[in-house]
Amino acid sequence: MQRGRLLLAGALVAALLTTAGCSAGASDNGAGQGDGSATGGTLTVAAAQGIPQLNPAIRTFAWEEVLFPLLWNGLTKTDESGAVVGDLAEKWEASADQKTWTFTLRDGVTFSDGTPFTAETAKAALDYYVDPDTATQEKNKISMISDVTAADDTTLTVTLSEPVATFPAALVWVKMIDASNVDSIDKDPIGTGPYVVSKFTPDDSVTLVPNEKYFGDKPALDEITIVKAAESTAAVTGLRSGDIDVLWSVPQGDVAQLESGGDMVMVRPKSPSQWPSWEMDTTSAPFNDVRARQALAYATDRQAILDAAYSGQGVVSPTNSALNAENSWFGGDLVDYSYDLDKAKELFAEAGVKEGDTLTWWGVAGQYPEWNTSGEILQASLKEIGITLKIDNNDIGTWVDKFYPAGKSYPATIVPNFQSTPTEPAYSLNFYLPGRCECNWSDDDFSTAFSAAMAEPDEKARKEKWGSVQEIINQQVPLIVPLQSTVVTATGDKVTGVWVEGGGQLHLEGAALQ
Repeated sequence: MQRGRLLLAGALVAALLTTAGCSAGASDNGAGQGDGSATGGTLTVAAAQGIPQLNPAIRTFAWEEVLFPLLWNGLTKTDESGAVVGDLAEKWEASADQKTWTFTLRDGVTFSDGTPFTAETAKAALDYYVDPDTATQEKNKISMISDVTAADDTTLTVTLSEPVATFPAALVWVKMIDASNVDSIDKDPIGTGPYVVSKFTPDDSVTLVPNEKYFGDKPALDEITIVKAAESTAAVTGLRSGDIDVLWSVPQGDVAQLESGGDMVMVRPKSPSQWPSWEMDTTSAPFNDVRARQALAYATDRQAILDAAYSGQGVVSPTNSALNAENSWFGGDLVDYSYDLDKAKELFAEAGVKEGDTLTWWGVAGQYPEWNTSGEILQASLKEIGITLKIDNNDIGTWVDKFYPAGKSYPATIVPNFQSTPTEPAYSLNFYLPGRCECNWSDDDFSTAFSAAMAEPDEKARKEKWGSVQEIINQQVPLIVPLQSTVVTATGDKVTGVWVEGGGQLHLEGAALQ
């Protein structure tokens, strides 16, 4: 659900396209916290979409995530190295069965209005997130919470219905809001983060100033102004002129030219974890036959798609994996699906897809040009082996209604989509679980292997188990993953402390102006 988390049409589609997460990365220029030369000032940040609301639990668009580390804290967070570290929790420990987690919270933290943050506050926040009436994308990560108790102001105990050895990572994007503030959060938001909202115009701009009650180091900037650019060309022009200091999700075709100018810095994730996901109904012909899905994997010219559709901004995924090959959790004995039309033709024939048959590419009109280019490249490849690919682009509402939610039938159809996920496989490969992926794939061996990996407390053993999970996905090809794309943020050369997670989430909490 997220961008290329580009501008979407509504909460439903945003929830579909953004699988927000806690993946981590680092900027190309090594930008970290302010280096001591900061002089305050105002940082102007732009994106091609606006921010419609301020509740981090029910974010409508991926771009809203830019506010999360600025206004709120989680019990845990991911640092630039990719490690899960304490945030409002100073430490934690798990029971031997990985089902009971006890967190020791920071003492003396307050919200921006002076209200104390305590274990009871954290309990209320978690209760709000798991409430069936709360439409949050984080629910799939924490749905196993069965009980939350506060023994005292700084001791929080969370009981799970199943063992989860990666539970601290699940909490990274579960922000500790004041649950009593939810109804008025757009008008009077309060948080524990380094900044507070001084002005909010929905879908237009947000102005932030330092939170005088923040428990950490004082922010380096006097103000952060986040604005919606009229369109991508205007945003690039504003960046060049200096009217914009930071531009999130630079159009991929503009990256090389901006980078060659010398007065801008391209900030990239250390390990990209945003990936196109071409979905097929695995319960309908012909893609209910694994050989047809494998054939499509071989018919995907990944390098051509990366070069032409994504302007080279990313890395190909020859094993069709959602995990970047540089991801420390990548592994297993995996089949290489590098471009091979002879193999594709053979497997299609075995699955009953003959020369003269037609498949449909179900895309979106007027958005996501990379999808259309990808479809055209696939169309040309399939034509070489006698298969017609009809490209059918629709308005976004018609597009989503074809295949969402999971459980709908859409035979002989390929649906381009994309996911922005953490680098942690527990919260990226979970997309393949029954009921999550609109591909309608269900495999008992996968579910069993996934649960075993989630429950394994030993990191080395867990990596082996994630390898087994990846082998099942690799062999069964529930969907096509041509590549991992890089979400690039551009900054002026006076900006420091900006970094981007693998899924494209922008971090400005340490930003400064030299």
